[in-house]
Amino acid sequence: MVQLGLDAVLSGTPAEITKTKVVCTLGPKSRTVPILEELLKAGMSIARFNFSHGSHDYHQETLDALRQAMTNTRIMCAVMLDTKGPEIRTGFLKDPDTPVIFTAGKTIKITTDYEHKGDGEMISMSYKKLAEDVKKGSQILCADGSIVLEVIDTDPAAGIVT
Repeated sequence: MVQLGLDAVLSGTPAEITKTKVVCTLGPKSRTVPILEELLKAGMSIARFNFSHGSHDYHQETLDALRQAMTNTRIMCAVMLDTKGPEIRTGFLKDPDTPVIFTAGKTIKITTDYEHKGDGEMISMSYKKLAEDVKKGSQILCADGSIVLEVIDTDPAAGIVT
């Protein structure tokens, strides 16, 4: 049996002619100049910055370190900014000890009045333009997409989605 190491796979294949791209998400353990130099030499072609975590200053420091590592190694690398989307929150419930159960086929209303205390008939969401931005047939994904709601109707004036 032949065992190939990473060095054998990468040797003789300059980054300029490879079509495969290596994306590395940079974080606390991989943001120093020496580590970034190692990643570049190992074939990193895209550095991903996850803006769900860290401040802008933190990411600027990492970008500055990446630029220094590219200068030191003379290896170019693309930068990908993974920005977080809007955080839309559901409002509080009338009875916080009783969960709202979503049942397939059951109609529920969503109001943009965030002060509304929700129940099994209507819940509130923090996104004020929800009733304006969705249309009949649109899907609303909740809980990272594990719950899918289909829009039946909208009343933008009242801020209600059914």
